[in-house]
Order: sequence, then C-alpha cells, then structure tokens
Amino acid sequence: MFLAIKEMLHEKLRYSLIVALIFLVSYLLIILTGLATGLANLNKAAINEWDASSIVLNSDSEGRLQQSFLSQDEVASLPNNGTRISQYSTLVKSENGLKENAQLVALDSKSFIFKKLKITSGSKNIRNNAGVVSDKFKSDGFKIGDYLLVANSSLRIKITGFTPRATLSALPVVYISPDTIQSLNKGVTNAVVFKNTLNNSKIPKGTNQLSIGSFINKLPGYSAQQLTFNFMIGFLYIIILIVISIFLYILTVQKLPNLGVLKAQGVSTQYLVLSTLFQSFIMSVIGVIIAIILGEITAITLPSEVPIVIDKSNIIVTGIGIIIMSLLGALIPIRQIAKVDPYKIIGG
Repeated sequence: MFLAIKEMLHEKLRYSLIVALIFLVSYLLIILTGLATGLANLNKAAINEWDASSIVLNSDSEGRLQQSFLSQDEVASLPNNGTRISQYSTLVKSENGLKENAQLVALDSKSFIFKKLKITSGSKNIRNNAGVVSDKFKSDGFKIGDYLLVANSSLRIKITGFTPRATLSALPVVYISPDTIQSLNKGVTNAVVFKNTLNNSKIPKGTNQLSIGSFINKLPGYSAQQLTFNFMIGFLYIIILIVISIFLYILTVQKLPNLGVLKAQGVSTQYLVLSTLFQSFIMSVIGVIIAIILGEITAITLPSEVPIVIDKSNIIVTGIGIIIMSLLGALIPIRQIAKVDPYKIIGG
C-alpha cells in the first residue's frame, strides 16, 4: 500500500488530526469499559469467588438476598450439600476510629464456599467471634488482630485474616460464623447456595432457585448500572463511525482531481479503494495503541478508590470494535472513489 502510506506522510497534519480523534474516543472507550468492569466486580466479586451454580431464596424476595428469609423447615427440605448464607449490612469501626460500611456474611466453616476462600495474610478462622475480611479493610488501615465494633450492637469481631476479591453490592465482606451473627439477625438464613443446579422437584414450596448469573443481575442497581455503561460505550462506537466517515469523505472530495488523474493513468478503482481502507486501518490501529498505553498508565496512577479494571479481554474486544467501526466508516468515501470519472475530472 505504497500510495496510502505516501499520501499519509505527505498530509501529516490532516491524518494526524484523524488519529488524534480516534485516540481520544478510543481512550474514553477504554476508560469507560474499565470502569464498567470495575464497578461490576465491586458488586459481584465475592459471589464469583463462591464458585457456585445456583442459589435458593424466598420466592417473595424478588431475587434480593437482603429481602429473603428462609424458614427452618424450608432449609431442612433442601439438600444438605448447600451452604447456608446469612447476610447483614452494617457499619463497623475499629477501636482506633477507622470506619467501614460492610456486608457481614455468615456461613459454616465446613461449607464449600468457606473452603474455597483464599487468604492473602493471616489465618482462615471464623470461630469465637472471629472473621475473615476483605482486603479492602487492609488497604483502609485495618490490621490482623483488630476488633470490628458492629454499629448498634455490642458485637466485636476479631480480624484473623484477609481475603481477596471479597465485595458484595460494592461493600467489603466480613465472613463470620452463624453463631457470631446470631445476635444481629436471630439466626435467620437468607439463602442456600449450591455448587450445582437442583432439580425443580427438590425446591420446596415458597422458595425460588436462581442461577448465579440471574442472581447477580438482580443485585440492587447492578443491571441499571451496566445498561448505562453499555449505552455510553455503544454510542461512542457510533461516534467513531461518524467521525471516520466525515473526515475521510472530506479528504476524498478534496483529492478527487488527483484520483481522476490516477484512474486516467490506469490505476484501478480496486487499488484506490484498498488504499483508503488501508489508511483507515492504519489510523485506527495507531489511535487504539496510543489509547491502550495511556489507558494502562491511567489505571495504574488512579487512586485505589476508583474501581477501574482494564484487562486483556476488554482491550482486545474494544480494539477490534474500534478498528471495525473505522473500516465501516471508510465505506462512504469509497463510494465516491468508485464514482470518479477521470474524463470529467480532467475536463475530457
């Protein structure tokens, strides 16, 4: 594609402006995608770590863990290989004044969820009012051996270990035993989580089984949040398509006389079309590469409070999407190239 590269080097300013626009929109796309992923992880990270397939809640809870209350008979009617979950949202603080909103999650130490928990430091102990807490507590200044004082309660939870990726509905999780949470919720079981999907015949009346994916989508604000981000991301793809179309169309109209001369000299329409597509491809690739580099730097330099996650899969999907939109945007000026009549252009 000698002609395409030669033209881009000759018209550096014009093509640099297009690359700059692609870069800016691509950068915004990468940041938005990273924020969408980060916020989604804040809501569901703990659930993903459970490595479960289904969850059974009260049928009147609308899939919300906080609104679900299972009776002892309902829990007893379920297979005994599930993990009983009791949840309690509250404010906790340390004896030296540190505060944190948290999700207290009670489960049995022999359950499959507890066995799957990873520990970054400390020990995996939830006996005798002890708790394994999210790494976020560590980053906020809490230490192993500190006591969490539960608001509006005399309960004191001793931190014995830290676990990664433990957030639920954007709040850090504190894993405790059912005995510890007894004084807060009177031992109510909110849900039972299973590694496999149960046969409908095993689901007692008054309860409802959801897949973990469906349960995550019903988390408060989760679906609305993701829908908002997806709308903005989709709109930015359309902007890239429009920007590329407009700029390449203007450039093509301005060089119609040159294209007419090239056609008169025997250069095929196919070659000119491929040159335009190649230019669009090169500009989008350069813009995407710069955006990825700056996006990675931004993610590293932003404070930990900003929930941004830029992973390889998102970068690949976003980059390919931008390049495809850029190539589609080149289709309108290509039509003009195909319609060029060299005899009319050069006055024949």
